[in-house]
Amino acid sequence: MKKDSLLKSSLWISISGILSRILSVVYIIPWNLWIGPVAVGAANALYGKVYNIYNLFLIIATAGIPSAISKEVAAHNALGRFDQSEKLFKKYTIYMSLVGIVLAFIMFFGAKYVAIVLAAGDMRVVTPIKYLSIAMLIIPALGILRGYIQGYAFISYSAFSQVIEQIARVAYMLYATYTIMILQKGSYMAAVNQSTLASFIGATLAYVFLLWIRIRVRKTVTVPDIKPSDNVKDNGPEISFNSMLRSAIPFLLVDTIMTVLQLFDQTTFTWIYELILHASQKTIDDLYAMFGFQANKLIMVLVSLAISVSASVIPALSAMITRKSGLKTVQKLMQNIVQFTFFIILPATFGMMAISRQLWTVFVFYDQSILGSKVLIVSCVEAFFYCLFMILENILQVTHHVRKSLIYLAFAYIIKMILQVPLTVSLGVYGPVTATAISFILMSYFAFRLINKQFQIVNKDLGKKLLRIFIDGLVMLVVVAVANFFIVKVISDATKVGAVIVIIICGLIGIIVYGFLAYKDGSLSILKDIRDTKIY
Repeated sequence: MKKDSLLKSSLWISISGILSRILSVVYIIPWNLWIGPVAVGAANALYGKVYNIYNLFLIIATAGIPSAISKEVAAHNALGRFDQSEKLFKKYTIYMSLVGIVLAFIMFFGAKYVAIVLAAGDMRVVTPIKYLSIAMLIIPALGILRGYIQGYAFISYSAFSQVIEQIARVAYMLYATYTIMILQKGSYMAAVNQSTLASFIGATLAYVFLLWIRIRVRKTVTVPDIKPSDNVKDNGPEISFNSMLRSAIPFLLVDTIMTVLQLFDQTTFTWIYELILHASQKTIDDLYAMFGFQANKLIMVLVSLAISVSASVIPALSAMITRKSGLKTVQKLMQNIVQFTFFIILPATFGMMAISRQLWTVFVFYDQSILGSKVLIVSCVEAFFYCLFMILENILQVTHHVRKSLIYLAFAYIIKMILQVPLTVSLGVYGPVTATAISFILMSYFAFRLINKQFQIVNKDLGKKLLRIFIDGLVMLVVVAVANFFIVKVISDATKVGAVIVIIICGLIGIIVYGFLAYKDGSLSILKDIRDTKIY
């Protein structure tokens, strides 16, 4: 087994993340069709609310562990302390499995109270929460195993496990929904319940796969790699539950911010529309499903790109800082990270914006595509700055700016809470998304300013490179938008098949245009620059 380079690990996580997100979006097409147009709004709203709650428990259950474990394992391995890595893995697995059991107990027996606090009293979420509680029994151990393997620089296998998890989950969801709604003519509530159970099935299969990979990973450590403790001046941090929490909680808080803000949206949006705007339950369900579930599912493809960069950056930076590499070396890596992040995420964001109406037609319904596409465009802007914010926050923590990163997180929450009511009242369905985007924009600025102050990342050369990437992306956006305008004159995008054809044509045009421009102006060279960067 050959260790992954920074480029390879980023590409693998990007591919697996995109595949996983595509699967999680594609299943919506048959799922919505089988649920039926009458109940689809309520079903999407219910499923979105349940999964926002589940995601909160999920992140608490993993507690930032994959990032924290990968950071610590990479640091120990860089100094030849493989025995310490094994101790970390075994102890953390025990601790977090106990956490998972406690959370499963809370979700199952306290589902009613969870619904009151986190779903504005919507009792429809109680039964699905109980179904999801079973997944808590295995998710923490899965998170430990993923972080451990990432720390050994075999990130591609950790990424592939996510694809396995998603395939199994979606397959069971579709099987159960088809059986209940089409064969048995059952209720959408029963379909939602079974769809939530699919998380346990997917997680179990992913865990079995990673256990097999762990056996292979152990065989990669040879005797010459292991340095006797006598030769190591620093034996590393104490391996305890407290040390684990100190390392993991900052990552946990970064990982939870989007989920917490979505929970805040689903409670305050309902409250604002009921008490201030006096809307019906159907209107609330339809609008919330639009920005809180449907658009959110689509933009998670963008977020998966940020996760890929972040997951690769953490062990690489951690190992480099542990070895006390020189400022120039770290500075160069930081510049490459910034450039690579823009190179990947910016064109993806512009591309989704250009074909937003066709995406909505394919994954939701054509009759909602005008409003839905506008919501999706605003959500893309939010997703882009969330991606930047998440990567910058993780960099702050690896570079020992944990306190500042937590302050920025707190400010992001405060800004969101201040803007939520006025923007929702004035902008309607766009309000919650706009409030979130503004908070991420401001906090990304402050986080980047702090990183730049320490490492002097920004210079004239980097500025020119980022400007070229922005211009390339903007030109691509304009070309794809114009092409889209003329293509729909020939091919109707009112049907899902027609919309898919338009998406494929526009996607190919976008890739060709952006690739050609990046090649001509040298932006494409960033792939070469990081290709041989080793994680440790």
